[in-house]
Amino acid sequence: MRGPARHANRRVTQARDEMALGIRTMLAHPLLTREMDEAAFTVVRRRRTELTSWFDYFCGWALTVEPRHGYARLAKVREDGGHLAAPRPALRARGSGAPFDRRRYTLFFLAAAELTVLNRTTVGLLAQRVAHTCAAEEYIADFDSSRRAERAALVDALLLLERYGAITAVDGATESYLAGSDALVLYRADTARLARLLSAPVPPSRLGGARPDLSALLAEERYGPSEDGEPTGSGDGSGPTHNQRLLRARHGLMRRLLDDPVVHTADLSPAEAEYAATLTGRGLLRRAAEEAGFRLEERAEGYLLVDADAIATDDRFPGEGHVKQTALLLLDVLLAAAGPVPLTGLAHEVEGLLERNPSWARSFRSEGGAARLAESAVEVLVGHGLARAEPPEPSGAVSYRPLPAAHRYAVDRDAFGRRA
Repeated sequence: MRGPARHANRRVTQARDEMALGIRTMLAHPLLTREMDEAAFTVVRRRRTELTSWFDYFCGWALTVEPRHGYARLAKVREDGGHLAAPRPALRARGSGAPFDRRRYTLFFLAAAELTVLNRTTVGLLAQRVAHTCAAEEYIADFDSSRRAERAALVDALLLLERYGAITAVDGATESYLAGSDALVLYRADTARLARLLSAPVPPSRLGGARPDLSALLAEERYGPSEDGEPTGSGDGSGPTHNQRLLRARHGLMRRLLDDPVVHTADLSPAEAEYAATLTGRGLLRRAAEEAGFRLEERAEGYLLVDADAIATDDRFPGEGHVKQTALLLLDVLLAAAGPVPLTGLAHEVEGLLERNPSWARSFRSEGGAARLAESAVEVLVGHGLARAEPPEPSGAVSYRPLPAAHRYAVDRDAFGRRA
């Protein structure tokens, strides 16, 4: 092959690989900063035009890349929150990385709001402003900086803002606020990044009333009025056009596929399922998977994208740890059962595991440990789209059933009942 042709092929291959890397990186890190991964950010910056078009076409998501400010923001939007396999909460930077609770989210939002008008401030002044806002709002509990639990919640919120590059501690360390409210920490705020944290299509300022309907934040004008005649954007109430319905179905299908561990056909809307069954829809899925560097698995029961390089993977299953090991073992129980299995029944199975393996899972040996381990393991299965909770019985008991994707992890057993 002649030199120019060889170089041309090399450029095409490089462009393809960089596109796949950029897509999967932005899926894993919707707010990517230069500090997080300079090499990946450089790729996203270099391919920002193609990546912006890709996310807009396939998902209807807006990608903003700011080379000078050193960040890229993928504004992911989902209207079907109830269909998410499991929420992906913000995680604390301290300790075991526990999920944010309601209080931490509240303080995160309040601190971010205050910082949009503060270029430089101290942790003490910021805490005072947050406390003033809490006292003025009827539905927000007062902030008491004399309580360590409150200071810890604010520290977790500020550390997350630091991780996003929205604030920088130019003097002192945020964790010092844990020791007392008199800590001296000086912050510099990046108002551009703060503004990009919110990815709702509709600005909150457009919502009226004391307690507005927050679902209105997700209305997207490109899809026209909703099917029931209520405008989702600027429509005349006559309903969406045929092209708008197709666009909504395409974007909804791709959003699910790129966001969730597995997409079951039964969970798709009628329009999404119909679109996925067409030649156009199947071609779109395969093209998107190829360009993003995924392997697409298609079954009658649903669809799954496999990232062999684990670039876009935020949580692996199976994986290390007692909880995920227990989750894998409980799949056998769910798959072998004739119907849904109560959580109490799964806890009984875990009790047997603990008895048969006395040196295993020592942190769950206390009273109620089996129930805690079973509940955590089931949460893993639900989060990975492998199991689902049934509606609670009148007694309040909760049962779980396996989903079709769970059969990927089914094991063969020999004549003696052992794993093959």
